[in-house]
Amino acid sequence: MTTADICSELWEGDVNEAAIEQWKVDTSTFDRVRHVSDVTTEPQAVSAIAERAHVSESTARKYLSILAETGCVKVINTESETRYMRAPQMLAMKRIAAIHREHTKTEIRNTIRDLKTELNNFQKQYDVATVDELTLELEPGDDGWRDITRWQQIEENLEIAQAALSLYDFDPDDSHAAAVRVANQFG
Repeated sequence: MTTADICSELWEGDVNEAAIEQWKVDTSTFDRVRHVSDVTTEPQAVSAIAERAHVSESTARKYLSILAETGCVKVINTESETRYMRAPQMLAMKRIAAIHREHTKTEIRNTIRDLKTELNNFQKQYDVATVDELTLELEPGDDGWRDITRWQQIEENLEIAQAALSLYDFDPDDSHAAAVRVANQFG
């Protein structure tokens, strides 16, 4: 049966079922478990993840174990069962990698400078060193509450940008030197 046959057959029924069948045709069982775990932010039982990934519980358990070993999934053991969720650091690592891949070293440096400038402006405006100090000083009706949210975003973005910048100096396989050697050899 071809993909077109599946789609036309299911179209007469439920469009959601057609989309699920197409997803199953287009992806491996591992990829479906990985995709479901990537969007699972609350601890879930294997049965729930298996159902959402449209795989058996034993298959989900096998792949979740692999994902846990690689640090992509966090394992939470309870008295009654083991639950799984996306490892919180994975989202940060994906953001760091994307910034590193999509921006030059100069662009990242400029962003870090701009974020630090904005952070310094808040510190001067409120005469505090940290967002927590500002939180303790504000009264319920003060305008500064909106700035707390922005301050926290700046701090998070600054950490992400600094990590992305540090990737330019991280080359555990010395791939840059290898690329230069190949270029010199064939150039």
